[in-house]
Amino acid sequence: MGTIVLNLVIAMFGFGISFLMAACIKRFSKEEKVLDRSFFQDCTYQWKLALVTPIVLIALFFFFGLSEKFLIYAFVSMILIMDMFTDLKAQIIPNGLNMVGFIVGIIYMYYKLVTDVKVGVDLVLGFLVGGGIFILIALFAFVVYKKEGMGLGDVKLMGVLGLFLGARNVFQVFILSFAIGAFVSILLLITKKKKIDDYIPFGPFIVLATFITMFVPYTTMLNWVEKLFIG
Repeated sequence: MGTIVLNLVIAMFGFGISFLMAACIKRFSKEEKVLDRSFFQDCTYQWKLALVTPIVLIALFFFFGLSEKFLIYAFVSMILIMDMFTDLKAQIIPNGLNMVGFIVGIIYMYYKLVTDVKVGVDLVLGFLVGGGIFILIALFAFVVYKKEGMGLGDVKLMGVLGLFLGARNVFQVFILSFAIGAFVSILLLITKKKKIDDYIPFGPFIVLATFITMFVPYTTMLNWVEKLFIG
């Protein structure tokens, strides 16, 4: 009975906060100031947000229960959902969302360094690995192809994710995001919905890869791969 009530509360919370998220997405997409007196006028019902947000939160609760990991992942998920919708709409990963994630991530990292040094160090490495890989990709594309290969918003987002996921999990996000991106891009080219030179936002691929990693961390994924190829 208690679990059912908690699920209902979480679903209601997800539905309610989707109105606030809709306002943030609208303002981030237009690169407007987010918080002002007219903010609540933009809090509107968006059925995709109102559907996705509760489902993600309930799924997290189902997997992790009412735990520290649930609270952290719920926070990250709401940022990721806003990132995805904003990137699809305006082709940007908002600095404001990255900054909020960075501040909370740094606090969480320091908390873990005090309470569990091993996990805390992993989060520090996650920040360096997440941001570092994408910085290298961006620099390589700029030097070799003389164009932007990876948006700075994506670079910052990966660094932020490393503060919550750790080094190996954020590396898995990197691998999965490119695998998903390659698959979707090829599909769009085959169906002629996109041309070879058309811009395809990468943020949604990072978001999908992160959600997969939340529910299937590197330890589980590695075990699956070993069973598949080694037996």
